[in-house]
Amino acid sequence: MSLSRPTALWSRVALLLFCAALGPGCSAGEPELDGGGGAVPGPVPTSVSVSAPFAVLVDEAAALVATPGAAAVALRWDFGDGSTGQAESPGTTVTATHAWGQPGTYVVTARAVHPQSATTGLNLDATAQITVQVLAKPVFAPQTSGTLAVTPDGDAVLALSEDADVVSLFTRQPGTPTTPETWALTRRMATCDRPRSLALEPGEQPTRLAVACQDSDEVWLLRLSDGAVLASHTFPWGSAPYAVLWRADGLYVTLRYRGQVARLGAKGDALALASATTVVTDARGLTHLPGGDLLVSRWRSPAQRGELARWNPSTGAVSLVPLAWADLAPADSESGGVPSYLDQVLIPPQGGEGFVPGLHANNRDGGHRNGQALAHDTATRAMVARLKLALGAGGGLDSLSEIADQKWLFEDRGLAQAGAISRRGAWLYLAMRGSRSVERFDLTRGGVQSGAILGVGYAPQGLALSPDGRWLFVDAQLSRELVVYRLAERGPLPQQPLVRLPLHDTEPLPKAVLRGKQLFNDSFDTRLADDGYIACAHCHLDGESDLRTWDFTDRGEGLRNTPSLHGRAGTGHGPVHWSANFDEIQDFEHDIRGPFGGSGLLSDADFAKANTTLGAPKAGLSAELDDLAAYVTSLSAWPRSPHAEAGGALSEAAQRGQALFQSDATGCTGCHTGPDGTDSGFVSPGQPRLHDVGTLGPGSGKRLGGALPGIDTPTVRGLWNAAPFLHDGSAPTLLAVLTTRNSGDTHGKTSHLSQGQLADLVAYLRSR
Repeated sequence: MSLSRPTALWSRVALLLFCAALGPGCSAGEPELDGGGGAVPGPVPTSVSVSAPFAVLVDEAAALVATPGAAAVALRWDFGDGSTGQAESPGTTVTATHAWGQPGTYVVTARAVHPQSATTGLNLDATAQITVQVLAKPVFAPQTSGTLAVTPDGDAVLALSEDADVVSLFTRQPGTPTTPETWALTRRMATCDRPRSLALEPGEQPTRLAVACQDSDEVWLLRLSDGAVLASHTFPWGSAPYAVLWRADGLYVTLRYRGQVARLGAKGDALALASATTVVTDARGLTHLPGGDLLVSRWRSPAQRGELARWNPSTGAVSLVPLAWADLAPADSESGGVPSYLDQVLIPPQGGEGFVPGLHANNRDGGHRNGQALAHDTATRAMVARLKLALGAGGGLDSLSEIADQKWLFEDRGLAQAGAISRRGAWLYLAMRGSRSVERFDLTRGGVQSGAILGVGYAPQGLALSPDGRWLFVDAQLSRELVVYRLAERGPLPQQPLVRLPLHDTEPLPKAVLRGKQLFNDSFDTRLADDGYIACAHCHLDGESDLRTWDFTDRGEGLRNTPSLHGRAGTGHGPVHWSANFDEIQDFEHDIRGPFGGSGLLSDADFAKANTTLGAPKAGLSAELDDLAAYVTSLSAWPRSPHAEAGGALSEAAQRGQALFQSDATGCTGCHTGPDGTDSGFVSPGQPRLHDVGTLGPGSGKRLGGALPGIDTPTVRGLWNAAPFLHDGSAPTLLAVLTTRNSGDTHGKTSHLSQGQLADLVAYLRSR
C-alpha cells in the first residue's frame, strides 16, 4: 500500500517566496510570455509505501517495513496505539518492530520527512497508512476431524481418496534461483475400505497416521516413512467409523451407525479399545474444545432442530447443544427450515466462538404445509451456525450455545461442506461443495465475506492451511485432486492454483460412473441447477437419505420421505419414488429442468420427444444423463446394519422376528417379498403395482398430478437408517409403523402380536 503526493504547480509568487527562503542558488526565473503562460515547477515532494502483517497476536512483535522516496531524510512511525518511532537517514527501506498490548484494529502511519519541509514551511512529506488486526492470544490448539492433515512444520500434507482406498503424502519442494517452490507426491499408502478421515499423531515431528475406514469398520495406524500398517482395530459389525481425532490420551473415533465415540489407546504400535460411549445419533464429526471436552456433530438432523453433543471423556457426561429451526419466510437471502449435514465445527484459537457449516433444509414450506411452494432457491441453501463459547478463568469452557439469530445463510450456494481457520484466527475458509468454490471470511470484522476462489474442482470436501498461512489445500475429491493455492498476506485470493496433484494413480470407478458421480454432486453447472442451490447430493449426500420429508405438492405429488439410494441399484427394484412415477433414472431430467431450475442435460428437441416420465425412454439420448444413471445404478451394496451380529448374522430376537415376518400370521411377505423385500414393479406397461395399506392421508397428495391410488412397496432393507418411516414420514419409529400407523391391520396383521413379538419383529427389520 503506498501513497505519494503529486507534483504541484507553483504560482510565481509562491516560487519567489520559496527561493527567498532558500537563499543564493535558487532562481525563480522570468515568466514565459510567448504563449506558454505555464507556472514553473518546484521541488518534488517525497513518497512512501508501507507493509505489515494483516494480523498478529497481542504482545507479538510485528515487522513493519516502509520504503520512502529518495528525498526523505527520516521516517516517523505512528503505531496507532499512542506510541511512535523514528529512524534517521533511512536509505531505501526502514524496518520497525512493534507489539500491541490489547486486541483491536490499529492504523499504522509511516511519514517520510522531506529535508525542505521544515525550512520552507511547506508540507513536502508523504504519509502511508496500513491497518493491522491485533488478536487475543490463543487459549487452546484447535483441532477438528477432516480429510486433510498438515504436519506441524508445514512441509507436508496428507490427503485421502475414499474411492481408491489410499492416502497420499505430498511434500513441499523448495525453490531454486530458476524454479519456484512447489508441492509434489512423495508416497502413496494403502488403507482399509473407504477411508473417511485421518489424523496425525501429536507432537512436532509425527511419524504415524491414523485412518478411519467406514465400510470395513476399521481404524489403521500407518507409518509415514514407508506406509507400513503398524496396527489396526476392527469395531463391531456396522459401526461405520468416520471421524478420527488423535490426542495425547489416545485416538477418538466416531462410530456413526452406532451413535458412539470410541477411544483407542495407542501405546507404541498397538491399538486397544478403551471405551465406547453412546453420545448422539448419526455421530459424524469430532472437534476438540477448550478445556478438553469433545464436540460431536449429528450429521442429519431431526425435523425440529440441528444437534451437537458436548462430551466429557473423563466423566462421560453428555449435554446436547441444539441448533435452532428457523421460521423464516422465503426470500433471496434466506429461507426457513432446519440445519443439517453437520460435520466439522470450526473454532478459532481464541476459543470464544465457533462455526458449524452445513445446509439449511426447508421443511417449513410447501403447498400442503402452508401454501408456499418450494422453489430452487428456497428448498436448500448453504448455512453456517454460529456458536458462543464462554471461557472460564482457568481456560476451561463454562458454557456452549448457539447464537441462533446470527446464522449465516448464503445466496447461490447449496451446501457448506467443510472449512479451516488460519492459525491466528483471522480468516475462515469454507468449501462450498456443489458450487466448486472456496469462500473466505474476515473474522476480525465479524465474519464479513472477503473473496472467493471459483473452479477449485468437483465436490471440495476438505480444506487445510499451512501453519504459516502461505498455503491453502483443497480436497477436490471428485476431481481426484489435491489443489494447492499460494496465499498472500493481503490482497485478493488467487484464482489459479499453484499445482493440482492427483489423489491416486489409477481411477477405481468406471469412467461413466465417475462422471455421473460428479454430476450428481454438482450444482454449479447451469444445466443441472439455477444459481447453484440444488444438487442431487444435497438430498442424497454420500448416496444416503437426508431423512427429510419434503412437501412436493407443487410437483403434483405430496409429502415425500427421502429414501436412501444404497442397495437399490437405480431401478433394480422397479420404478422410482413412492408413487412409482419414474421408470428410469434418466427421468430425473424432469427434476433438473423443473425444481432444480437447470436447462437440462438433454437437448430441447430430445426432451420434447420424451417429455413424459413413463413414456418414451430417455436412455441413450444424452451421454451425461446416462452417466448420471450409471452412478445411481452403481449404488447396489447395502450398508452394514449395526443391529446385526458379526458378519451380518441375525440375533436370536431377530430370528424370531424373521419367522414372524415370513409367517401367514402377519402376511408381510404378501408385498415385501424376495431378497430385497419388495414386489415393486409393473403389472402392465406404464402401470406400476401400487398398494393402499391405510397410510394415505391429507398430505399424501397426488401422483403425476392425478389420483394417488396407492404406494409403491418400499424395500425392508436398510430400515435401521431410514427414520422417519412411510411415504409421508408420519411414523417416527418402526414400532409406530406396526402399531399406531396400522390400527386397522391394513399394513400387515400386527394388532394380535404381543409386545415381545413386536420387539422381535422390529429387531429383524432393523438388522437387514
